[in-house]
Amino acid sequence: MFIPCQCCGKEYPVDWTWYVCNTCGYRVCSFCLNKHQGRYGSGFKCSQCMMGFMELKQRP
Repeated sequence: MFIPCQCCGKEYPVDWTWYVCNTCGYRVCSFCLNKHQGRYGSGFKCSQCMMGFMELKQRP
């Protein structure tokens, strides 16, 4: 099973390592960590919500 990066749209295996917002759950691949940007920030600051930060997570 594959799931898409919410920034670039590229699909990766379900057990891929992601950066996930600790508040809203916005998910980006490691290649997009420095590319995603939005109203609230970029990089390790979530671009989609005011209070969130991107944390390294691996889906089970």
